[in-house]
Amino acid sequence: MSKDKTRALVARFIDHLEAQRFEEAYRLLNPDGRFVMTGQTPASGTYDGLDDIFTRLAPKLSGFTELPKIKVSDIVIDGDKAFLRATGVGAGAYGRYEQPYYGYFLRVEGDGFSEIVEYLDTVQLEVALYGKALVAAESSEDILKGAGRRSARGREAGQGRERT
Repeated sequence: MSKDKTRALVARFIDHLEAQRFEEAYRLLNPDGRFVMTGQTPASGTYDGLDDIFTRLAPKLSGFTELPKIKVSDIVIDGDKAFLRATGVGAGAYGRYEQPYYGYFLRVEGDGFSEIVEYLDTVQLEVALYGKALVAAESSEDILKGAGRRSARGREAGQGRERT
């Protein structure tokens, strides 16, 4: 695979991303290509081929009220592979969507991409699109105090262990 061919395909992908033409960007994936969205969100997963992307993934991203405006800042190309660094800002049904660090791994095969892997801050997706909230974790001291209260309640109810 020539670096020039990779560069040309990556340039088309970037043009579509930055113009918010996401469907066209993902149509650069080969029919049997694979798209991976990292994380554990409802949208995260592996999508095999264009039909899978448009039937399973697209509805999971329909909560955007303002499509992300993506700006690519860095491009690294090595033969048939490329990595892009980008940022994005948009809005979802539950608030502002800010991606300070998008990453895209792209692998070229034939006339299109055989693989696209999207790396992102999945918390932004969870909060803006799915209405999840980040809450502070309990401190270990709070957890231990809570365990002590549960043990005391159990003894009061006659459920504690008796030692003989």
